[in-house]
Amino acid sequence: MPDTPGIFAEPAALAPVAAATTLFLPVSANPIGFNHFALAECLLRRNPVWQRVVLILSNGRHPDPTKPDAEVSPNARFAIAQAAVENISSPERSFLARQAHLAGDSLALTPERLLLDPREFSVKAPVRTVQLLNLLRETGLSGAHAGEKLHWGVGADLVHRMADPAIFSDPDVRRLAQGLEYAILDREGESAGTAVELVRQRRGVALDFKAFGLGDVPPWIAPFLQISSTLIRHAAQAGDPLGGMMPLPAAELIVSRGLYRTEAPVAKLVTLSGVSLGERTALQITVEGLQSRLEQEAAAVANLLVDRRSRGLPHGLAIGEGCVGGVLTQSLAGRAGASRYFRQARFFYDRQAKTNLLGQIPDGMAAVGSDMVVALAKALRREAAADYALTESGSAGPPDGIRHSLKNGQCWIALAGPNGVQTEHVALNPFLTRKEHMIQFCRRALQLLRKTLESE
Repeated sequence: MPDTPGIFAEPAALAPVAAATTLFLPVSANPIGFNHFALAECLLRRNPVWQRVVLILSNGRHPDPTKPDAEVSPNARFAIAQAAVENISSPERSFLARQAHLAGDSLALTPERLLLDPREFSVKAPVRTVQLLNLLRETGLSGAHAGEKLHWGVGADLVHRMADPAIFSDPDVRRLAQGLEYAILDREGESAGTAVELVRQRRGVALDFKAFGLGDVPPWIAPFLQISSTLIRHAAQAGDPLGGMMPLPAAELIVSRGLYRTEAPVAKLVTLSGVSLGERTALQITVEGLQSRLEQEAAAVANLLVDRRSRGLPHGLAIGEGCVGGVLTQSLAGRAGASRYFRQARFFYDRQAKTNLLGQIPDGMAAVGSDMVVALAKALRREAAADYALTESGSAGPPDGIRHSLKNGQCWIALAGPNGVQTEHVALNPFLTRKEHMIQFCRRALQLLRKTLESE
């Protein structure tokens, strides 16, 4: 059990719930986020029979060998989950509830309908799902009669993992099929039906399930289904805001205690001669991989511009950046020979900076959007006397939980050249880190430029 007693009820003190009207939802709680609540909200809306959701918190020791164990104490993880539950339906403290309110809707989830079950915390080893099912039945919390199945809420991605014998043994899969009725929410790119069929083909087990598609998920809920505990931890490591991923009191708890700021390395870099180059976390590896692909794209663009100059073709380039903080300029201006094609760069971080170039921003023109980047590209091309002007404007970093906008992860790109203006809208997972968004926006901008140069 956690090291500070009295913060939460012992499992024995939790009242039994009626299995027929209860949805059991296992969560990693490493940490809990709006993705767990959004999943529960979607399922509750689709099946009004369920009156209560039991959020089963993990002890942090993951039975899936592909998942890392929690490095934060059970006590701290429960405190985060408790703060999230207590504030989930408050539009002032919960970004999920605020988005519902702005859409003229409200959450079916309330603190009264949510129960945190930390019984796994008393077990020091990884707890397999079948063991958890046994714990629920043995302690009576499930409220299930003999032979009655528990309603088990999951995403299609978890069901997909049941097809892997390295994660779920054959006896466990059979036992789970006997004891659970699955409520499965589709994931982007993976349907419940496909995942269940995969389990049947590979494990020879037919699951009792009801599928819930994404087609009628309210638009204000859909973005929150893209969150994961991994993305929350990455945001904490990067120093990005967490309030868009969980209620503000829970986010503030993580920041004030300095939780999730570090992560165990997943790789060690060693030269061929055996000299250590240090260790890397999963986030560092991801960012370094993105940076490498950006540099490859920049090298290809630079070669094209130099070649065009040697052939007397348009090649002079100006760059205007909105949210990428100089990354786009550095990728080209930082290369040897950049003086042969680079003309000018400007950084338009706020509306006044854009006004300084445009002279006046037309009424009704959004500060971030297609019309704005087109206007900036045209004006920058004229000012710099460049053949091409590449501009971007967007919103990097995850939502902060305070602003209403969900433009995070979106970027608008414009390329003004001798043959007119081309535009592109980039929409990424809004909950990636700021650095990931910035690098990917830059890469997409360079791809637009490269394709244009290759076609002219």
